[in-house]
Amino acid sequence: MEIAQAVATAWNKSNHSGRRDVALSVVAALSLAEQRDPHGPDLTEQLQSQSAEELASTLRQIYTALVNARPDLIHLIYPLMEWLFNETDPALQHAAKHTADAALRAGQLDLTGTDSRYDTDLLGVVLALLKSDNATGANAQIYTPDPIADAMSYMLLAGINPAREGQSVMDPAVGTGGLFRAAAQVIRSNDQDPATVSWYGADIDDLAIAACAVNSLLWGLGPRTLLCVANTLTEGDWATRAEAQREEIVKISETIRRDKLMLAAVRAAQHLTETVTTEEDTQSGDSAAS
Repeated sequence: MEIAQAVATAWNKSNHSGRRDVALSVVAALSLAEQRDPHGPDLTEQLQSQSAEELASTLRQIYTALVNARPDLIHLIYPLMEWLFNETDPALQHAAKHTADAALRAGQLDLTGTDSRYDTDLLGVVLALLKSDNATGANAQIYTPDPIADAMSYMLLAGINPAREGQSVMDPAVGTGGLFRAAAQVIRSNDQDPATVSWYGADIDDLAIAACAVNSLLWGLGPRTLLCVANTLTEGDWATRAEAQREEIVKISETIRRDKLMLAAVRAAQHLTETVTTEEDTQSGDSAAS
């Protein structure tokens, strides 16, 4: 795929080629970027015009909006967003900017910003191309080609075994979710909504799971998506752990959100009190003067 190749080429020319997380983070965030004003400036041109520092700020905003909308995904996508909030290396930001420009020139938003995103797993191809040349065994990234994923999903789901509401789809070696994408397409072809299905996926690679979490949004898999970093060959009950992790993260997020609302209310009350006190002091001063 031209976009993924452009990203890999641009990133591998930087002095940070070992940081797959940063390059994948850039492509994932751009996948979630939206044209807020359909009559406004072209989004690709806006992003390309930004400086490296401005782009990093934009990426932070995109991930912040994501975790606010879907707090259940925070722990899953953290490997993608961590560098944006904990590292301020200008050289790393410039490498990210160079990679983003390469993806945009190759037409990423024409793919991920349209219904064409349902037809391919861009993040899967990017991650496969970014992998280390000597990655083998458990560290290898094996990308399932889209046509093979489509054929497998069609044989499993179309006609013979159509998906039903509440049905589960499980992939214990999910990677970035290529088989999920294909299955969702078959479900759509049967005039059904993939969001009515439960999706269970695990993988030993935390970056792959992070990409899969982003893909679940791009492909409209819905809130019934449960992902986990696990070696399913040695952990048979990984889904139970994943459920517990998600419940804990959601509870923590709800507590933080409640505390933020309370703090905002206290600050508003303090501001109102200070305003009233100032007005009373002003009135007292005027009365004394007269």
